[in-house]
Amino acid sequence: MGEAGADGEVITMSRVAETEISADLHGDLQLLLQECFAGYPDRSYFKLPPHFRYLAMTGSGGVAAQMGVEYRIIRVGDTVVRTFGVVDLCARESQRSRGLAGRLLADVTELARSCGMAFIILFADDDRLYARNGWAQVTNRCTWVRIDDHATLGLAGPADTGAMMVKAAGEQAWPKGDVDLLGHLF
Repeated sequence: MGEAGADGEVITMSRVAETEISADLHGDLQLLLQECFAGYPDRSYFKLPPHFRYLAMTGSGGVAAQMGVEYRIIRVGDTVVRTFGVVDLCARESQRSRGLAGRLLADVTELARSCGMAFIILFADDDRLYARNGWAQVTNRCTWVRIDDHATLGLAGPADTGAMMVKAAGEQAWPKGDVDLLGHLF
């Protein structure tokens, strides 16, 4: 699915399994992530690779924007829920203000609904984009596995991260109680 930007350049959106991404594309993704996030490591993922990514590609084959998605079962209080976790959503500076991030979020929301996910979760220091796209900040205390540089450091929490946001993919209301991410922080 391609769409033309204001400058006439065609942007193509796609969903790609992490295992199907070429070494060259991983290199391009690494450069984009390092451009967008200060102190990003020398690889195309932060803690662990996502299960799949949404990519916005220019007509010339460059990465305009990307978003990693992790599939995870988590526990909230006594409720076990199926979730997608959004990681590392970003757009190249020259491609910002074109609606690419909103489009990527809409695509993952559509997928979550079609495959029966209960919620889409993310952690954001700046919530404006996500609030505009239907996410709500929650204050549940979280527990997660601390990972750094390919090593497990133990458990963190329970703590309110001050950055957790959720969006329902169906009719289920966000449960009350502490969150066990059953893995690392998204």
